[in-house]
Amino acid sequence: MSKELIEQAVAGYFDNMVAMNPQGWVDNFAEDGIVYDPVGNPPSIAHETFQDFFGMLSSFFKNIEISKDSIFISANQAAVKWTMKVVAKNDKNASTEGISIFEINEAGKIQKVSAYWDDTALRSQLQGSKNS
Repeated sequence: MSKELIEQAVAGYFDNMVAMNPQGWVDNFAEDGIVYDPVGNPPSIAHETFQDFFGMLSSFFKNIEISKDSIFISANQAAVKWTMKVVAKNDKNASTEGISIFEINEAGKIQKVSAYWDDTALRSQLQGSKNS
């Protein structure tokens, strides 16, 4: 599998999340692609839950920015260290960092994403002061 194909799937995942484009996001997944976001939560099947996921994102956030700080590719997988900054509907700001591990199938689609980050800490920031 080419490095470019893996990079394309990873970019599609993050870029469509930032653009709040649910169809573009799910198009990057295999039909049975699984998401653990964050790891520790029950897995979801991307094609079955993407509308609810993006509904939740758009109900809470005015803006999402994600930078892909480092990408490491090996075989059919990629590990991405990322930073996310959000502005909530209540105008509070928050940021977090994480690492997402992607497994890409032979068709170039995401088979599995495991995201390691502290969603509780992000929610705590949004409940804090306006300029957090």
